[in-house]
Amino acid sequence: MINQDKKSLRAKYKAIRGKVENKEALDERITELVLGSEFYKNCDKLFVYWSVGSEADTRKIIVRALCDGKKVALPKCTDDHGHMTFYYIESLSDLTEGMYGIVEPRGDRTADDFTVDSLCLVPALSFDSDGYRLGYGKGYYDRFLSIFPGVSIGLCYEECLTDFLPRDTYDKKVNYIITNKNQYIKR
Repeated sequence: MINQDKKSLRAKYKAIRGKVENKEALDERITELVLGSEFYKNCDKLFVYWSVGSEADTRKIIVRALCDGKKVALPKCTDDHGHMTFYYIESLSDLTEGMYGIVEPRGDRTADDFTVDSLCLVPALSFDSDGYRLGYGKGYYDRFLSIFPGVSIGLCYEECLTDFLPRDTYDKKVNYIITNKNQYIKR
């Protein structure tokens, strides 16, 4: 029952996200809120995804973090069963197209030295008021967040927030959510 609910919700929020108007301006606002946050300013390492399609754009965040001298890591899917590993990059030239056509790091500098001062930006189709996310269904980020001791921030558009999402015992919530309108504190 939950999987069917999630399947229909994925279609719903993918459609909503695909119809977001003024995406470039909304992405710029999300970028400003991330870069202006104390979490970003105080992090030593940034774990961040390369946005695809209608996801909140992270490219400017990645470029800024590299310019700010932060250690920047992006994920690489290691299989299609929900396993991914983050790898450090030193520039955008360290990226290549990988599994599912998603841009990922080509290097071999595993980023498994995360600390409580690390920050992870998390994608989703939707987040609920408790900080739980609706992803694409493979559990990549749930597995990672279960071992990540730092601060996690979900990025999405305001239209993709909801009061409640169905969840399983393995689902992990983010600490905070940043949208184009606000920053929400979750516990």
